[in-house]
Amino acid sequence: MMENWFYILKSYLGFTRREMRGFVFVIPILCLLYAGPFFIERYHHSSDQATYLAYIAENNELLSQKVPSRIDSSQKNQKPSQETKREEKKSSSSSSLKKPSKPSFNKITFSEATAIELQMVQGVGPFLSARIDDYRESLGGFHSPEQILEVYGVDAELAEKIYSVFAFESHISRQLNINSADFKQLIKHPYIDYGATKVILAYRKQHGPYKSAEELLNIKIFNEDWVNRVSPYLTF
Repeated sequence: MMENWFYILKSYLGFTRREMRGFVFVIPILCLLYAGPFFIERYHHSSDQATYLAYIAENNELLSQKVPSRIDSSQKNQKPSQETKREEKKSSSSSSLKKPSKPSFNKITFSEATAIELQMVQGVGPFLSARIDDYRESLGGFHSPEQILEVYGVDAELAEKIYSVFAFESHISRQLNINSADFKQLIKHPYIDYGATKVILAYRKQHGPYKSAEELLNIKIFNEDWVNRVSPYLTF
């Protein structure tokens, strides 16, 4: 049979006789080297499995010999440990927690709002809020909500926003005594211009102190609309 192998190797691979003998002896060695790790692994696996099965059998035997465990009556009556109490207390306290409600701002009226607070309204900056506050102060307060429209830069839409934040209440903080006020005091009021001031003082000088706002209608240049507008700020 070896002669057949030699013939095949010589015919197809062109080996010499010496090379063929070396090749034939090398093949079994290569096969052993290739298969060696496989047999070693199988051996270790079988050994580990046998050890594991022996361990299981031993533990099962020990467990079967033990008396079934029973709960000691003293353990039943044992008081909860401090750690258990803390956990229960923590659980109880956490379950009673509630989400805090969002705090709201104090509600103030428009007459109470300063130039700084007016800036809370969207669209009202520092210059416009100062202008509103100055005009309100120069008048002596607003007696009607429409008066805010007399401020430059305030339209009806912005006025609605302001009054939605600061509710309007008629409030006159300062009045002008028309019988004792001099020229500078009268002309300082936004509703009384230079001409009206001269006429008011001239009539007072000629006819004496005013007794009511209606008496201003005796001056022909003044009409009822003008008198109604200025009268809330006058005292006699």
